[in-house]
Amino acid sequence: MKKNVVNRKQRITIPSLLMMMLAFSSCGEDKQNLPDRPELFEEKIVIANRNSGSLSFIDAIDNSVTKTLKLPDSEPMYVVYVPKTDRLYVGDRATKKIHVINPANQEIETSINVGAGIFHMWADGQGKELWVVNDMDNSISVINLLTNAVTTTIAIDGKPHDIFITKDGSTAYVSIFTTDRDMDKVYKYATSSYSKTAEINVGKEPHLYAFGEDRLHVPCQSGQLYTLDATSLEIISQKQYEGAHGITGSARKNALFVSNITGGQLYSIDPVTTDPFHEPVTTDNTPHNMVLNDEGNKMFVTHSGASANLVSIYSINAAQAISYSTSVTVENNPFGLTYYKRNINK
Repeated sequence: MKKNVVNRKQRITIPSLLMMMLAFSSCGEDKQNLPDRPELFEEKIVIANRNSGSLSFIDAIDNSVTKTLKLPDSEPMYVVYVPKTDRLYVGDRATKKIHVINPANQEIETSINVGAGIFHMWADGQGKELWVVNDMDNSISVINLLTNAVTTTIAIDGKPHDIFITKDGSTAYVSIFTTDRDMDKVYKYATSSYSKTAEINVGKEPHLYAFGEDRLHVPCQSGQLYTLDATSLEIISQKQYEGAHGITGSARKNALFVSNITGGQLYSIDPVTTDPFHEPVTTDNTPHNMVLNDEGNKMFVTHSGASANLVSIYSINAAQAISYSTSVTVENNPFGLTYYKRNINK
C-alpha cells in the first residue's frame, strides 16, 4: 500500500512539475512580449516675466497658461531647460541667484549664488555645465549641473552679454559689449581649460547661435547677420538684416529665425546661404526672444517692454514661412523663454 502511494505521488509530481516549468516559461515570454506603456509627454513654454518677478508656464499644444509661479523680490531674465537633469534654471538678476525648478511640480528646489548682473545663460548639450553671464561683475559663472555648485568664475575684459555652448560641451562663445561706437566682439573659450582661444570684431549688440560644430551665427542689432567659422572665428559671410537681435533655429537645422527688435519684424533665414526664405513678417509689438517646438512648426515670441505682457505664437510651414496664429497674455515684460518636452510616464 505504501509503495502504491509513492508511485501515485511520483506519477502526479513529475508531470505537474513539467507543467509548472512550462507555465513559468510561458509567463516569462508573455511578460517580455507585453507592450510597453505608451510614452506620455508634456510640452511647455516657460516665460521669464522680468518686471513681475514670475514665470508663466504655457501649454505648447493648446496655448493656455497653466501656471504662474511667483518668485518673491526677483527679476527673472532667462530660463533654460536641461533634459539630462530634467530641471529648469532661472537667472534672477535681483538676487544674484540661479533658481533650480523641478518641472514635475513647477516649484523651486534650490538656488545657486552667482555674480552680479545675471543676463544670458546657456547649458551644454551633455547637461554637464551651465554658463551664466554676470554683466555687472564682467564675469562668467560656471555651474556644475551634477552638484549645483559654481566650479569656476571666468573674468572677462569687457562687458559679457550673450553666450552659447556647443552640444558636445567643448566650446563656449561669449558676445562682448565694448565702448567702441562701431563694433563689439565675440570670444571663443575652450571649456576644458576655461581659456580664451580666439576673438573677432563684429557689429553692435551681438547675439549667438550655432547648429553644429562648423558655423556660428551672430545677429547684430546694428543691422548685420554674421556667419563665422566656428573654429577660427573668421567671417564666412555678412548680410544686412535691420535690427537683428534674438535668434533661434529649427531642430532639423534647416532654418534660422531672427527678430528685428527695432523694426518689429521676424525673419526666416536659410542657414546655409543666410538669405531670407521669405519677406519678413511684421509684428504689432516689439519682438525680442523666440523659441521653436520640437517639430519646428510652431514658434513662440516674447514682446518685451516695461508694461508689455504678450507672447505671440506663429505657425511655421514646410517652406519655413511664418504666419501669425494667436497671442497669450502673461505678466509684465516677458523676456527670456524656453521650450521643453519631457516624458511624464517615467
